[in-house]
Amino acid sequence: MLHHASREAAPDERVIVDTPFGRLCGGRSGEILCFKGVPYAAAPVGPLRFRPPQPIPPWAGTREALGFAPVAPQPPDPGFYPGDPDAMPPMPASEDCLYLNIWTPAAAGPHPVLVWLHGGSQTVGGTSRPVYDGAAFARAGITCVTVGHRLGLLGFLEGGRLFGEHFRGSGNNALRDIVSALGWVRQAIVTFGGDPGRVTIGGESAGAKNVAALLAAPSATGLFHAAFSSSGGGDTIHGVDEADAIAARALALAGGDWQRLLTMPIADLIALQTQLGGEEVRRQPFRAVLDGAFLPQTPRRLLPRQPVPLLIGTARDEVAAFFGGPQHGSGTPPEAWDARQLMHLAPSLMAEAEARALRLWPGLPASTRRLWLLTAEEYELPSIRLAEAHAAAEGPVWVYRNDRPLTAGPFAGLAPHVADLGLIWNQPGPYGQPAALGDCSMHDAVIAFVRTGAVPWPKYDAASRATQVFDSGGAKLQTDPSQDLRRIFDGLFDR
Repeated sequence: MLHHASREAAPDERVIVDTPFGRLCGGRSGEILCFKGVPYAAAPVGPLRFRPPQPIPPWAGTREALGFAPVAPQPPDPGFYPGDPDAMPPMPASEDCLYLNIWTPAAAGPHPVLVWLHGGSQTVGGTSRPVYDGAAFARAGITCVTVGHRLGLLGFLEGGRLFGEHFRGSGNNALRDIVSALGWVRQAIVTFGGDPGRVTIGGESAGAKNVAALLAAPSATGLFHAAFSSSGGGDTIHGVDEADAIAARALALAGGDWQRLLTMPIADLIALQTQLGGEEVRRQPFRAVLDGAFLPQTPRRLLPRQPVPLLIGTARDEVAAFFGGPQHGSGTPPEAWDARQLMHLAPSLMAEAEARALRLWPGLPASTRRLWLLTAEEYELPSIRLAEAHAAAEGPVWVYRNDRPLTAGPFAGLAPHVADLGLIWNQPGPYGQPAALGDCSMHDAVIAFVRTGAVPWPKYDAASRATQVFDSGGAKLQTDPSQDLRRIFDGLFDR
């Protein structure tokens, strides 16, 4: 139940909410109520390090919910280049990091709910990143929830062989955290005017990959009713053997003392994590694990088990943010492929893809060809594969691509990774330019999807491959804009 003094409340008015877990004090600004730093599970500290999240004990009295909680322990975010204004700003960090934030209309509900999972390669990021201002959705009549969870080794270290079988499954602790948050939402969101029967999970980058994992996780069944994936896909997963091998390398870096991993100061654990990440031969070593329990054994890619409506898309030039944009040059192949550039495929398979691309695009500069192939390998084709699998499971799917180029900064003229966050959230994007230059079509599409479970363009299927393309000239429906890339990579993902 909400308690506030009057309908003409001042912007800094405090608002009291009685939840199933205790009383909260949040704030009201205009017609939006905001509650920050709300705990959804017990602090995973001390003996709970590397353990599944535990229920939050009820609290007595009134708990303030006026500021963000600490982010999960993480190394500094270097951004995509020195001085990158889109890097995660420094924030207080703590292992006690299982908190969420809520923005909701002051008007009576029930309102549809968006639960957002942040990006950051599973190692950095948090809900306090400025772009994740849920007021943008609350103004549209949506209750917006942003979720913090464990990262890096704390969220993805598989401990079955390290600490004993009772730790088996710890490689999915970050995902278990999110499921706990969704359970909290199911129990408590009605208190804030949200509708627990209309919950959409959404995420970008690592958050989108976590969305894909939750589509395949039995324990998440019924906790959400639609899903939104921006720059994700369902291929970024480990088998148990891969996860155990990474755990063994972490143990070696800890001097072979598994008890040290359980008790070492968090700064030392993050330093160990950074060293481990630098020694891995593949990008993003911290991944969901096919552990046979939280994620049952499946084929190489995650297969959706929940045929809820799915909105999924990518950006045209995703990896320009990581490896630089295209440049003029010859069409001949540059240096050999480096596995550290790759998320999914072996260098030999990328060499085969490049040979096919040379035949298809003989005059294309080598750097442009690599930009397109790396974008396809990491984001575009894994997202299309997930869309195809979801459609095959009779789940309605809508696909989009962001082609809108940035207008300033080192990636001007390109549509790189995370550049569409501002478009989705209707916030200023990287480098300070307006999010959508007066065009809120992507934000409006997400609002429509959260409200109705659909968007105003045709569904995606294997016959039409209808894709809504957002560009500086507006949005336009295209048929199979990834056709050439699908031909180039045909069969390679399943080897």
